[in-house]
Amino acid sequence: MVKHLALIAAVAIAAALLLLVTGRRQREQQRTRLDVNRELYQQRKLELVEERDEGLLTESTFERANAELDKRFVSENTELEQLHDQHVGRSIWVPALLVMVATVVLYGLFGSWSLQREADDALAALPELGQKVLTQQDAQTTPEELQTFALGLRQRLAQEPNDAVAWLVYARTMVALGSFEQAMEAYKKSLQLEPNRVGTLLGYAQLLLQSQDDELLREAAVHLGRALELEPFNMDGLSLLGFVAFQRGDWQQAVTAWELLLHQLPTDDERYQPIAAAVAESKQRLATSELQLTVTVTLTDAAREQIPTGATLFVYVVAAEGPRMPAAVVRQPVTEFPVTVTLSDANAMLPDYRLSQLSQWQVMARISADEQIEAAPDDLDAEPVVMDPATAAIELTIDHP
Repeated sequence: MVKHLALIAAVAIAAALLLLVTGRRQREQQRTRLDVNRELYQQRKLELVEERDEGLLTESTFERANAELDKRFVSENTELEQLHDQHVGRSIWVPALLVMVATVVLYGLFGSWSLQREADDALAALPELGQKVLTQQDAQTTPEELQTFALGLRQRLAQEPNDAVAWLVYARTMVALGSFEQAMEAYKKSLQLEPNRVGTLLGYAQLLLQSQDDELLREAAVHLGRALELEPFNMDGLSLLGFVAFQRGDWQQAVTAWELLLHQLPTDDERYQPIAAAVAESKQRLATSELQLTVTVTLTDAAREQIPTGATLFVYVVAAEGPRMPAAVVRQPVTEFPVTVTLSDANAMLPDYRLSQLSQWQVMARISADEQIEAAPDDLDAEPVVMDPATAAIELTIDHP
């Protein structure tokens, strides 16, 4: 088959070259006839002039003969020029078309054949490469070997598309190669075939957690939860759950997950100390996040007389040194005083900036006439109190504008 296609391509190219040579000869012949016609035309012009000068032709006869000669010369040369143009067009397009066809044939012959040969070689090398990739460390596997391994897996999956394990291996290979979209598609295919394989659920969840997309993060949580339903003490699952909880600020869940993991690890395991340190940090953050501050706000008689109609009370905490963004705030209409409110992380304005994250608290109270927490000329303020984070109760008195 290869030899036949090569022969067809060679014949097409030879035909194109033959047409080029033939066309060139025809153009040369047409050009020669044009030159001969021009020489005869000029010679006859001279003869007519001589015949008129010698009295052989009258002036009117000379004019008619001269006009007839011009007309015949123009007519014959126009026909030759048109033939010349037609041959030029054919000489360009016909060989060009044949060369294009030959090029396509050759590319299809040698290009696709080369790719197929490469794919066949990758499939043949799959068992040996699979043993190396799956049993040795990544540092001992070159990127070229991973690419060949992936190509072989694609050939294998084209033949056996319902192999869930092969799709899982292909997904992990795509992750190693940085092809995350292909990895996601492979994980989906593997889960469609075997939805309860824990390794697939955990691998897919870990991949999705690298995204910043909220929908993908929710999907990751679903797969992670399903994996731990099937194997509640799976160490990879517990490790991943602790990480996710820590990132979300769910310190209690992080502590629970990582402590379950620590119970399964020997103390000399290289993972033990880092996880123990993470547990300690999570407990510290949990203790801090449970802090509450109870603030009682009172009002002097002088300040009471200055409260505008429809005023708003703000009780809030900012960093003693740093940004003035409130880490916790309570906002409510002005009613009878004294007023008591409780501040905690639940009163944060931003999910990533909370009361428990401050090393010192500056506690403030303000009556605002324009319902805005920012200071304005008609506001009434209490003297701020700076304190260390602690579960405590303090009193603020609003006594000055």
